[in-house]
Amino acid sequence: MNFTRYCQGILITGIKIPITSIITAAENANDYIKNLDRLFHEIGFSLFEVLGQRNLSGVIGEIFSRFLTKDNKQLLVNPHPDGRPDILCVSNKRVNDYLQTCFNLVDGKKIPIRSMLAPFKFGGLEVKCTIGDQNPPKNSDIFNGFYIGLPRVEYLSSLNWWAHHSKSSSLLGLYYDYSEKHNGIPQIMAGFFGELGVENWTKLSLGRAENKKTSNTSLNKSGKRIMMNNLLFIINEPKYISALKNIGCNFSNK
Repeated sequence: MNFTRYCQGILITGIKIPITSIITAAENANDYIKNLDRLFHEIGFSLFEVLGQRNLSGVIGEIFSRFLTKDNKQLLVNPHPDGRPDILCVSNKRVNDYLQTCFNLVDGKKIPIRSMLAPFKFGGLEVKCTIGDQNPPKNSDIFNGFYIGLPRVEYLSSLNWWAHHSKSSSLLGLYYDYSEKHNGIPQIMAGFFGELGVENWTKLSLGRAENKKTSNTSLNKSGKRIMMNNLLFIINEPKYISALKNIGCNFSNK
């Protein structure tokens, strides 16, 4: 996919991540997702429908994170499944030495310690995905819900990202959609970045043990504005450029 970049890169705890690395990770993730679809299609299995919308966003973020960290020894995907941030910044020997203490050795296997990796005290990069909020036209066939695989860009009304905590974070927010050019396969279309604090998130909604709901929060107006003012890259397709401009994304920082 052909992307236009809008910055030189981002700086996280002293580590410079070039925009070329971020875009390459997005391109590789998109190609990998297309290959996954092909492989599952061969056995008559609809991977994205089975995952569902909520799980799909997380999977895309995980795939992207693997590619972003693949060739950068200073970046590491958080080894704990519930860890935060999603990508750890291992900027020097001190941080690396501390990281080695974040595991218990059980039967010769290194088991990550949740309390030391959620959060990781030296910080890093959160990676979250969104397909955006949509306002479908009234009385349309899709008014009561969008099916998996339907491009939603023409109904886009806002961008928001969700998390399980409202702690301060360096957030790389990805926007994806079901690509019309690729038969409705989900593809990363743009990326944003923001340094966020507790004041940029809505009040945390706590989970309940009886329904297994986890805590969650989303960006408030100030958080959305920070992200939408810091566009990193976008696909070179007029309908996506127009849609993001129409909801207030800032394209002037190129």
